[in-house]
Amino acid sequence: MDTLISLLIVVLLLVLPLKFAAKFIGAKNTGFFACLFALIVSALFQYGFNQVFPGLDQTYGWIVTVPVAALAYMLVLGTTFLKAVLIAIVQVVLMVLLTALVAGLLAGL
Repeated sequence: MDTLISLLIVVLLLVLPLKFAAKFIGAKNTGFFACLFALIVSALFQYGFNQVFPGLDQTYGWIVTVPVAALAYMLVLGTTFLKAVLIAIVQVVLMVLLTALVAGLLAGL
């Protein structure tokens, strides 16, 4: 049961920031499952990119991550590339804040 709750928390920490960012920026598809599918497609694109360019240093990996994630968001969420880049940036900021909030609550702060 603990594993199921942990998995649910992780999925919510990943999907909810994307859902809020997509709705805030104005994407066409902002449903929960559309955002979950966008995250899966983004992860597959990033995995494929890492397989094609395996020597990419971790220092510059974030430069590639944002456009690759934006491409997936553009295709799945039905928005322009520029809006998808903004969605990716807002999603990361919201995810960091939400994760810090949940970690603080779990730590009892």
